[in-house]
Amino acid sequence: MREVYSVTMKVKKAEELAEKGKELLDTGDFRAAQKAFAEALELDEAAPIRNNLALAAFMAGEPRRALEVLEPYLDPENEKAGANPFTYALAGRIHCSLGRKDLARRLLQQAVRSFEEGMRELRRSGRQQDLRSFREYTVIIMRAAADLEDHRLVFDLYRRWESHHISWENKFLAAAACFNIGRYKRSASLWSSIAGMHRLFAVMQQLAFMVERGVIPPFEMGYELHPAEKLQEKIGDAGASEEARRRYVQDSYYRVALLAWIFEDDSSQNAGRAMYSLVYYGDEWGEKLGRQVLEYSGFSPSLKMAAADALMARGILREGEPVPMFINGQQRLVEIKKSPVSLEPDEELDEIVARAIHLRDNGQTEEAIALLQDIQREGKFYPPALMILANLLRHKGELDEALQIMKMLEEIAPEEPALLFNLAALMLQMGEPQRAREYLERIDDRETGNDFRQKLKGLKKEIELAEVTSLLFHDTEYLSNEYAEEQRLKIEEKPLPADATLARGLKKMLLAGRSLLGLRPRTRATPPGAGGAAKRLSHPLRQPGRDRAGTGQRRTETA
Repeated sequence: MREVYSVTMKVKKAEELAEKGKELLDTGDFRAAQKAFAEALELDEAAPIRNNLALAAFMAGEPRRALEVLEPYLDPENEKAGANPFTYALAGRIHCSLGRKDLARRLLQQAVRSFEEGMRELRRSGRQQDLRSFREYTVIIMRAAADLEDHRLVFDLYRRWESHHISWENKFLAAAACFNIGRYKRSASLWSSIAGMHRLFAVMQQLAFMVERGVIPPFEMGYELHPAEKLQEKIGDAGASEEARRRYVQDSYYRVALLAWIFEDDSSQNAGRAMYSLVYYGDEWGEKLGRQVLEYSGFSPSLKMAAADALMARGILREGEPVPMFINGQQRLVEIKKSPVSLEPDEELDEIVARAIHLRDNGQTEEAIALLQDIQREGKFYPPALMILANLLRHKGELDEALQIMKMLEEIAPEEPALLFNLAALMLQMGEPQRAREYLERIDDRETGNDFRQKLKGLKKEIELAEVTSLLFHDTEYLSNEYAEEQRLKIEEKPLPADATLARGLKKMLLAGRSLLGLRPRTRATPPGAGGAAKRLSHPLRQPGRDRAGTGQRRTETA
């Protein structure tokens, strides 16, 4: 009786140590995890414990130590060896890391056979609980194929065992494999199905579609997914060292992180810096990206200029050389010239600016624009002239051109109140109140005059109204859908009450929103029989996802 009790206590203690080891693996403390698993193995010789001890050693950068741990299970003369699919797949990964790819492939094939034989045995025995945990082995087997860079085999294994997968990691691996073999639509579909697991998955879905359309050049996607903290650490390192920037741009997930900035807001400073880094440090792929950005209509002028700057810095483009570029809705040959920035007052240029202002005040907008553009054509970068030119273009409705000029000015004077005010007004005009507010909040008005402060108050109120209106229309769309669904369900039960109109409810919401801002209800004459349709003023609110996914590299074996 005492012996049985002692054995039971040992097993229980081993389970506690093994659980502790798994937690340490998840936090990346591989050496402490090794210690916990080694102590557990002394108490209980169980395959999951030995496998996880080997995994901890492998993750700690000790592949030979990991093989020593697995050796008793891999001995072909040991008929009672406890090897399972996890054992063979992990051994394959370790040998692959040591450059023994032929042996790694044989172990992978053995892992596949062991898994399928095990599944048949478990189905016969009816052990449903064991069947579920056994299915988790599909992840490490697919990872062993990924380590061999056999992308097609990774996807074939995914399809072969599609009914067995219980982890999001299977879809992640399959999505990366599809991306690497050119099946971009399937890749996008797989990433879409797990978008909630990691904030980059939605970006990868968008990336796959853009590669499919030829907008972004293809590259090989890695199978090691970095957690958000690791990516932030890399971004910090890259900011301090050119060598680190060059190295990190070769990492596929660092590339995706930079592309995320571009996809999110292609006219932001971060987006411009990201584009420059990708093109400048991206070697052959970076050159292809830069050229495609110039020729594709969907990229903003500021991104095109960032790509052109990087190509010029690499010596691929030369100053004054005609470059094919899609800009302002047309394919053009554009000559890129470097203009010296004139930050000191210039009497001659100030006279031209004064004439342009006089023309503007007399309603001669086109003449004023032409006068200021002549300064640009002469290769002179004079901020006062550019500021007025940008505003004239803005009032004329040429918003992209105005934005391009203002973004160049922002690079030179990022804290200039007048520039930030005009950028906020431009964002509002472009239907982006959230970005307008971001510029507004950057303005330091302590050293500005009373007239400027009054204009600032007026702009702030306009932004608040646009935000509320945007939010209300966002909510009304949701309410409309909910209301329609509710009435669809009720219509067979009873007729709709005469006073239950959605329009009345929406009108109250809009009135409430205006009253919050202290604004009078807006009245508008409507011709008889004319209908009205609300136009949304901004993009749908973005809600950043939470990172619930880890690296996927430290999956332990379930005991």
